[in-house]
Amino acid sequence: MPAIQNVERRGAVYYWRRTVRFLDGKPFTVRLSLRTTNQTVARRLACALTAKSETLKMTLTHADRTATLTAEQKAEIFRRALENMRDELDRNHVQFQSDEPDNATYLIEGYIGICEAMMKEFIVHGIPANAGSRDHVNERFADLSDDQRQAVVDLFEMKPEWSAEVLEGAGRALDLFKVERTDASLAIARKVMLEGRLAGAMEFRRRLADPMSMWSQFSVPQPVVPAHVPVVATPVAIEAAVDEPWASMTPTQAAARFIAENPKILGDAKRKARWTDKTRSQFEAAARLLEKSYGAQPLRFLTRGSIVALNDHFSRLPTSHHKSSRHQYMTLEEICAEAAAEIAAKKRSPETIGLGATTTNRHFLFLKELTTWFAKQVPTMAAIDWADFIYEDQRDAREQREAYTEEEGRALFRLPIWIGSRSVARRLEIGSEIYHDAGYWVPLIAWYSGCRREEICQLTLADIGHSEGIRYFTVTDENGGRVKNLASKRDVPFAEELIRLGLPAYVEALRAAGETMLFPELRTEAKNRNYGDVYYKSWWIKLAKRLEFIEAGQALHSFRHTVTTELKHQQVFLETRADLIGHAMPGETAGRYSKVARLVRLKEAVDQIPKVTDRLKPATIRLLPAEKRAPRPARRSPKA
Repeated sequence: MPAIQNVERRGAVYYWRRTVRFLDGKPFTVRLSLRTTNQTVARRLACALTAKSETLKMTLTHADRTATLTAEQKAEIFRRALENMRDELDRNHVQFQSDEPDNATYLIEGYIGICEAMMKEFIVHGIPANAGSRDHVNERFADLSDDQRQAVVDLFEMKPEWSAEVLEGAGRALDLFKVERTDASLAIARKVMLEGRLAGAMEFRRRLADPMSMWSQFSVPQPVVPAHVPVVATPVAIEAAVDEPWASMTPTQAAARFIAENPKILGDAKRKARWTDKTRSQFEAAARLLEKSYGAQPLRFLTRGSIVALNDHFSRLPTSHHKSSRHQYMTLEEICAEAAAEIAAKKRSPETIGLGATTTNRHFLFLKELTTWFAKQVPTMAAIDWADFIYEDQRDAREQREAYTEEEGRALFRLPIWIGSRSVARRLEIGSEIYHDAGYWVPLIAWYSGCRREEICQLTLADIGHSEGIRYFTVTDENGGRVKNLASKRDVPFAEELIRLGLPAYVEALRAAGETMLFPELRTEAKNRNYGDVYYKSWWIKLAKRLEFIEAGQALHSFRHTVTTELKHQQVFLETRADLIGHAMPGETAGRYSKVARLVRLKEAVDQIPKVTDRLKPATIRLLPAEKRAPRPARRSPKA
């Protein structure tokens, strides 16, 4: 049952409960019975009470807030909005240059025209409830081209919360200056923000035609020397001039340029990209986090102190940072302060504070790659020793993930998924129904092959082969798949136990149903989600909760350790084990001159893996219903 904010249930009745702190820091708790057992009714009443309680709290703390914005405060809101708009247009322009270099000028000028028209309209008439609808756009933006009007409609369809986000941005500006949130003050702050964004768009248009219109303001004025004072020649250290766009390029702009100028990252129609969409997203996130710590300053001014400050933020950030859309517009310091306040109010556990070494190492390694590349363009950039910020894992590689024992394997495959579940929607409850899908097959294939999670989950029916009487999987980067390294490309035979349990029949049933993927239900409409990640969140997390022996760090990857350990005990040759699980062999003899083990030898190897499912009875193949095999809807998550 989904949780309802500020609501708890006693027996069958829902109660609304909220604790707030006023200026004296003392908590005050309100608890009311909602007098209903209906979840929908409780949710509606709770939302109304939460909104009213927030209004009441703001009224009671009125003494600490002013009623209106001063001219200086409006100027600061205007300045921030202008800079944000300018940075947004910079990012879009670089992206247009990367995606469609021949049309970049046309695209950015069209986009600026859209921004100017929207800001002018909303400044004069406000933002109506139907903003972005087809009727509103046709009526209020008649001067735009058909393509531009369609772009406005598309913008609001992709971001229906745009109007609310602008208003919330105005609210945060009021909070920053301790100005009460009233309808009037919110409208004024929003109007100033829109004026700042309009000024940013107009400035950017002038900058396209005349870069000096912006950058001349940063030139150093020459000193005025009185005529009667003798001029003494003094040696002065002159900093080498840095050309545009490098001189003003921020971390996020540099990250976009880095991706655009490295063909191996993106790949093309015939050459595979070096990075997955997920890797590219993580790289961009590292740059955004740096910018939110360092500020939207030129990257060339980055120093060791800037990275020390970023590292401090990493140690104080909540692990759930940027899961909320509010964080998108907050600095890292503001997010850290919010988390600290939640801990003080006992609304958050201290254990949720601080990013792990694996995460921070990934961010720092990406930033090292970015700054190393950037320094080639700006040699005067300060050198940073990134080794001081990267934590080494001192554990033995063999101890980082414990292998599963044979007894633990038997416990896993005694769960209802494999012996009989209640229904297709209640697969982890005891019953008599068995369905064949990723939930059923992925752990079995992992146990009896040692394949990586993504290698299994991305398999297509075209990757299933048959040769010399042996059925096998082909792990490849073709058919839309990805591999970890060259050694990962290999053929992996079906173990006899997989055949006994009906894997070949499952493959044929999918073909008869017109499917192309081995696990079609792992597909998503989002293009940047790995199949293995979908399986992990859909199944493994649920399975792990029901298995007491699973420890931190243990997951499907531990099956690989089980396979290599067991085959070592069976005295299977090291080269055969490496070929089976996709490891490159070091050394000239074992590596370069050793041929991949023949399929028959690999078949002998997989059949020596301990059989922990020998008590399972083969069940008639039963696919998921067609609607359950359809791609999952994409989920929108805010960027860091």
